[in-house]
Amino acid sequence: MDKENNEGRENAFFDASSEAKVRNAFEQLNGEVSMHAILLPDCKYSNRLKDFLDELSDITDKIPINISLKGENLDLEDIIETNLFPVIALLNKDGGYTRICYHGPPAGHELESFISAVDIIAGKELNISEPLLGRIKKLQVPINLKPGVSSKCVRCPMLVQSCQSLAIINTGISSEMVDLSYFPDIVKKFRIMSVPALIINDEKVKFGEKNLEELVTELEEYSK
Repeated sequence: MDKENNEGRENAFFDASSEAKVRNAFEQLNGEVSMHAILLPDCKYSNRLKDFLDELSDITDKIPINISLKGENLDLEDIIETNLFPVIALLNKDGGYTRICYHGPPAGHELESFISAVDIIAGKELNISEPLLGRIKKLQVPINLKPGVSSKCVRCPMLVQSCQSLAIINTGISSEMVDLSYFPDIVKKFRIMSVPALIINDEKVKFGEKNLEELVTELEEYSK
């Protein structure tokens, strides 16, 4: 992104440091990952998501970005199976849904989670022990994970990355990062007072950061 463009944008999502981080991280990409946003008309949160995508496309052209309004791409909406909009879905090189999406811009501290997901979808190997890998594959599915975050939360990225890793390893698991500032109804419904907050199958909430093994243990207990 040109410095002039960045300075001309109100509440820009990227500064010089995060711009450089994105460029370096995605320099070698060649169509392995794309993004599709489904937005709502006349929605301030959809406008913010579009602002994020516009800034990202100014920084790098290594990730194709498509945008549609809700109802315009019913096939994709059926595949994503989400009940929250707006949303940004990550797709693989074949255009298949990776079961990873974002309800809110993956910026601020969540930029690391976004970069990590793109890297893994593009082929970076996950460093997971065989015993833990076996436990992940044996989890009772389907499982929908909604890590609730704030872009200013330093403890949230670990949980988001753990959820994303599970979604990549086990096809019965999906990860939907939720910026709770965009969804006050969820905060009220689940009485969320702190982040990170993990909503499991839209019925149970757990609080606190969790690494991958801790999250697997949590889901094993949930399934009992």
